[in-house]
Amino acid sequence: MLQNQFNQTNYNHYSGFVQLSLPFDLSVKIDSNDPVFSFLEAVEGIDFSKFVKITRSNNTHSHDRVMLLKTLLFAFQEGNRSLTKIAQLCKTDIRYMYLTNEECPSAMAFQRMTEQLKESIDDVFFTISKHIARDLMLCDTDVQYIDGTKIEANAHKNSFVYKKRIMNAETRLFERITEDIYRLNETYEYHYPVKGKYEAFDMGVICQYLMEVITCQNIQLVYGKGKRKSEFQRFYDLFLGYYIKLNEYEFWLNIMGKRNSCSKIDHDATFMATKYDYYNQTGVTRPCYNCQIAVCNGIITNSDVFQNPADQHTWIPFMDRYEEAYGERPKYPVADAGYGSYDNYLYNVEHEMELVQKFSMYGKEEDKQFKKRKFNSLNWKINEEGFKICPDGRVFDQYGYDRIQYTRNDNLSITQIYTEKNHCEGCPLKEECTKGKYRTCGKNVILNELQEKVKENLSTSEGQEMKKERSIQVEGAFGVIKQDMGFTRFTRKGMKSVKMEFLLVCIGYNLRKYHLYRIKTDKKEA
Repeated sequence: MLQNQFNQTNYNHYSGFVQLSLPFDLSVKIDSNDPVFSFLEAVEGIDFSKFVKITRSNNTHSHDRVMLLKTLLFAFQEGNRSLTKIAQLCKTDIRYMYLTNEECPSAMAFQRMTEQLKESIDDVFFTISKHIARDLMLCDTDVQYIDGTKIEANAHKNSFVYKKRIMNAETRLFERITEDIYRLNETYEYHYPVKGKYEAFDMGVICQYLMEVITCQNIQLVYGKGKRKSEFQRFYDLFLGYYIKLNEYEFWLNIMGKRNSCSKIDHDATFMATKYDYYNQTGVTRPCYNCQIAVCNGIITNSDVFQNPADQHTWIPFMDRYEEAYGERPKYPVADAGYGSYDNYLYNVEHEMELVQKFSMYGKEEDKQFKKRKFNSLNWKINEEGFKICPDGRVFDQYGYDRIQYTRNDNLSITQIYTEKNHCEGCPLKEECTKGKYRTCGKNVILNELQEKVKENLSTSEGQEMKKERSIQVEGAFGVIKQDMGFTRFTRKGMKSVKMEFLLVCIGYNLRKYHLYRIKTDKKEA
């Protein structure tokens, strides 16, 4: 019997194989305007072996740390700060595969490299920033725009420890300790000294002696419900509790140092009052770091992290850091009113820098609402002799005394106090003007001269242009870092790690700026 044979299948067969194709060089597959080529141009000629070890270990899974550092810098340029994500991109992104020569480093490989990078991050930042600013973009570094911002630490907002609370608690505890030492001395005729302040060591000495007495007399220590403690054990437990509490207070006070607060999670973080803005909708203090930058033609030329919330106290170390790295100081360091202090002005004069930092009351003379406050001495008229005239027409020309103070940096500040000859007697406006016996008016001659120089410098056309550029450049830099690069909170803890993270972010920002500069230059030449 003949059978029909059907050779045609009832389905379509599609091959799943992938044909190998040229080129083997991954750079050919990348667009010529991709940021990776701008990155390679920006770091070309920089010897990264000075910053990290380049030798591989005998482990076959180890990687060249120079390669890891370059990959990390490019990742921060792209806004990728997670080491886990960077390790994943090295397996899936052709640009990262090109930078790593198709190796697949793990997150721990990057982590080991960053531990070494903590010690050399300053050199990495200044080497790349100087190369981009001076060699590639030819920036004029005489004009610097300085500002700071508070960036939240990797800690919970309720993990606060305040110095004032600890010191108040210590004072109350000292009173209780004094009473109990008196009681102990009277009960057993001991002679332990009574002090105004105690240390944990003092309580430890008492506890040690009481424990020796308990051991010698074979007194059994009992705890729990229904068990009666001996008198010695009661004293021992009492002073042991004092020892533990004082030891805790001393621990936190030692961590805070000169600061007023710290966080239990990140000990180096300080609680600061952050602005009510898009990133802070609560208005509460949070654990933060004070991050300072100096911008020149869009490039961050100087950057540092401080634990002090006041910007004016960061000015001098920030300028010294710039001079140490660049061998010079900027001629025009433009900053807002947060940096205009007596110490900072004297520092500028000493180091031949122009006074272009605003002060707290700068421009108030033109404010309509401020002009209405007629009892504020800044709104008073000044006669030909330089003395102020109050709203009642009385001249404050009677010298009273000198208020002598020493500033934070040990600069002598003298304020001359003047009064009216009748001490405001019979003045119909006295109750509205002052709550004291009579009104006084202070005059700091040196500070007034420095502030007048600031007004003179900022009133020129160049000064007005610098004021406008400051708000554009430095505020714009923080806007890009926070909004475009998504850096609104630290992911690392500890001062060294936090500083490394922020400087890496600033390096990434500079590399972004150079990429835009390169694209713009190429379009002009085309």
